[in-house]
Amino acid sequence: MKRILSLVATILSASALNTSPAWAHGGEEHSHPEEAAAVAATSPQVPQTPRASAQSEEFELVAALAEKTLAVYLDHYASNAPVTDARVELESSAVKLVARQTEPGVYGLPGEAFAKPGKYPLVFSIETTDSADLLTATLTVAQAAAEPVKPVAQAPDQRIIWGAAGALLLAGIGVVLFRRRT
Repeated sequence: MKRILSLVATILSASALNTSPAWAHGGEEHSHPEEAAAVAATSPQVPQTPRASAQSEEFELVAALAEKTLAVYLDHYASNAPVTDARVELESSAVKLVARQTEPGVYGLPGEAFAKPGKYPLVFSIETTDSADLLTATLTVAQAAAEPVKPVAQAPDQRIIWGAAGALLLAGIGVVLFRRRT
């Protein structure tokens, strides 16, 4: 009798230890870099700023839409030095705007015309004291991602459920063996 109870206690202890949760620890990356990059690129939690870029032999331009402002970053293509004090004009569908310099190499434009999702063809006219150029780009504004649905109640961990089921099964086997011996 003592032997059976000892066996049942050992089996229950082993099953309880087998279902203990794994604790998180830092400093280790368990994912594959390719999968992590794909998840980050498509994740709804990572907001993607609409951007357009263009380059010529003279200039390199990146336009980024954020908070109803289109920021235009303008550099010399050969040296990557910011283009300062240039006249930057933007033409798109029904909009014609002149940018104002906010800091060296950065020009700001109102971005309300690009608030709706869609593709916007852009033509930038750039004039400096030394040269002039036209650059074309396309700004793609994606539809805002829907908020992920949050579960109403947190589901219990599967290990706890399976551990409890195993413990009940072993306890039942112990009771049956105990009754057969008496």
